Amino acid sequence: EHPITRYPVIVTPIALASPYRERSELPAVEVAELCLIPYPNHVEQQQGVCHLTANRSIDIQTPLAESAAHWLTEELTSLHHFTLAGEGAIAITYRLNPTLDNGCYQLKIEHDSILVDANSQQGFVHASASLLQLAKKTQDALTFPQLSIVDHPRFSYRGMMLDCARHFYSVDEVKRLINQLAHYKFNTFHWHLTDDEGWRIEIKSLPQLTDIGAWRGMGLPIEPQYSKLTEVHGGFYTQQEIKQVIDYAEKRGITIIPEIDIPGHSRAAIKSLPEWLVDKDDHSTYRSIQYYTDNVLSPALAGTYRFMDLVLEEVAALFPSHFIHIGADEVPHGVWLASTKCQALMKEHGYQDAKELQGHLLRYAEKKLKSLGKRMVGWEEAQHGNKVSKDTVIYSWLSEQAALQCAKQGFDVILQPGQFTYLDIVQDYAPEEPGTDWAGVIPLERAYYYEPLAEVADDNPLRKRILGIQCALWSERVNHTSRLDYMLYPRLTALAEAGWTEKPQRHWINYLARLKGHLPLLDKQGIGYRAPWKV
Repeated sequence: EHPITRYPVIVTPIALASPYRERSELPAVEVAELCLIPYPNHVEQQQGVCHLTANRSIDIQTPLAESAAHWLTEELTSLHHFTLAGEGAIAITYRLNPTLDNGCYQLKIEHDSILVDANSQQGFVHASASLLQLAKKTQDALTFPQLSIVDHPRFSYRGMMLDCARHFYSVDEVKRLINQLAHYKFNTFHWHLTDDEGWRIEIKSLPQLTDIGAWRGMGLPIEPQYSKLTEVHGGFYTQQEIKQVIDYAEKRGITIIPEIDIPGHSRAAIKSLPEWLVDKDDHSTYRSIQYYTDNVLSPALAGTYRFMDLVLEEVAALFPSHFIHIGADEVPHGVWLASTKCQALMKEHGYQDAKELQGHLLRYAEKKLKSLGKRMVGWEEAQHGNKVSKDTVIYSWLSEQAALQCAKQGFDVILQPGQFTYLDIVQDYAPEEPGTDWAGVIPLERAYYYEPLAEVADDNPLRKRILGIQCALWSERVNHTSRLDYMLYPRLTALAEAGWTEKPQRHWINYLARLKGHLPLLDKQGIGYRAPWKV
């Protein structure tokens, strides 16, 4: 037996600092006179109120205004149980104004009538959105404040991305969000349809993608994560359902850009088509940021290109959008290094690293999409390997510095910095707050104060490369509508203003005053927002 040796130990108590801070209280404000979000770039308020009774009519003088006028009447019925369906005097006139640019509108509300001018379908929709926020219901009429608005969008692209791959949202849930985007003058819905955890779009030539890739559960090829651990869950959109959603969005002035995420984030596709997409001789070891070791397509397999051809052909035929998003983000370090096929491909073309292999695959996708009449867009990693052309549009998500670097190279860029625009990020460090925190915390104030390229001079030519901004909701931890509402609202309204309203017209306290008056409208719509002020 060995004797026990005892050593003295000094124990120093340590108090670990908690990241939790008590939720800061927003400034107390009075309700604004004009509760419009986003705020118009030019508005003149006048004395008096416009009263419209139900026996009044709507005059649509241009086909460009038909969908906007119909949307207005549908929403007035839904929100106020009020319909302008009479044959009496004209209450609202939609007129074509050839002098206005795309998306712009003019609104003149007088004591007994409303004039709406625009030169585009989107412009008429934006005008209708303003009217919906201004409308108040009395016992027998709708009332509007008398005013004049001349308005235009700050950025031509104003988008919102919803991840339907990690958790599936029904057609009705997607339409509900698109309708809200129209209320806040967004014009693009970026539909994230595929990822490691799910394949959500019907591809008729490859039914395995949804037979296998659309479902998660214990014992299935795609396992559950975070929630719904004991049940099979998932779903997908048929092409007929997607056509319905596209039509629904188009009538609200919104273009849908689909995303098929390649070459990383492709585990659902690989599990569905292993005979095409698995390189059995690849012994590379890697781990994605989501801890997958088998989620990257091989650029050296013929099956990869057959898969891409069939998918992109059907997607391009289905979506009218000029843009198709191909992902291209988060390809992990270590891929393809121990694949004899990939190494042979590198040697054949003189490639030096895996990024060039990624570029090889993406250049093929770009050329394929161009042959189909589409323009490729992707996350900022799409330009890795220097293989895609400057015709590809870059969505910059890691930082604005990355966006500027891409713009300097000659790419058109959409700004989507996660530190300001990712609405799955926590809103507070309180332990009960849902969300992720890789980008810190994004309270309402931080979202509102996002000023795109704040440090870049207004006359800097790089600004011409910035097409617009986008916010996003990734759904790893957002698995039902109530959580979606809580994460989106009211931060979505703050970012809507960043995309629409020019900097001199944006004021935090004024926004809060408008938001306070706007919340009852969200209540009417059944939106379960996060209360901005403590109750």
